[in-house]
Amino acid sequence: MTLIPHSREWYARLARELGGYRHPWARVLDGPDPELTFDALLAERLGPAVRVLEAGCGHGPDAARFGPLAGRWAAFDAVPELVAQARLNAPHADIHGWNAKGDIPDPLRGPFDLIVSRRGPTSVILRLPELAAPGAEFLYVGPRLDVPQVPERLAAVGWEVRGEWRVSVRARVPTRQDWATRCEWMNEPERLPEWDTHTGPDGLPYREERYVVLAGPPA
Repeated sequence: MTLIPHSREWYARLARELGGYRHPWARVLDGPDPELTFDALLAERLGPAVRVLEAGCGHGPDAARFGPLAGRWAAFDAVPELVAQARLNAPHADIHGWNAKGDIPDPLRGPFDLIVSRRGPTSVILRLPELAAPGAEFLYVGPRLDVPQVPERLAAVGWEVRGEWRVSVRARVPTRQDWATRCEWMNEPERLPEWDTHTGPDGLPYREERYVVLAGPPA
């Protein structure tokens, strides 16, 4: 059965086959990982008094890595298979099933000092007024140089963008199947012919892009 990319069933298959929310294609970066900007901004905001909510935690890599640096690390994901894996990978974190819509589960009501999302659901932005403590911040990283719904939704809830970073690193995919898998993941079928026209001896060069945004309520 062909699954719709980024459907709940599609993510569940990734969890079963790859052991988590992982990119199912090979790539080689020719520079630093563009998500290091997000990592640095996140790490400098953590501390024993900071309460963190992670939206779209996947199999829990950030909860496992950064959770011990926070006073509390709560997280959610909409895919039950990923929630189960995250609980195993980050047993110290408080992880629940939710899709950022409908009633907020009691354990996720907060308030939280920092709400983070690594390529997770932007729908959580619309819930920031309900989840955030006074003076809280929102930190997000997305898979393209522009993710228009992020500033749009921040404006809709009256939060201000305090910083934006657009990071682009040259990368290569080694095989045609890797490129096809990436195009499916990114919903970019129009880029499939690039393999036939731009491939070199080391594979197909492209740009690995990230958009990082830091936001908060009006001062």
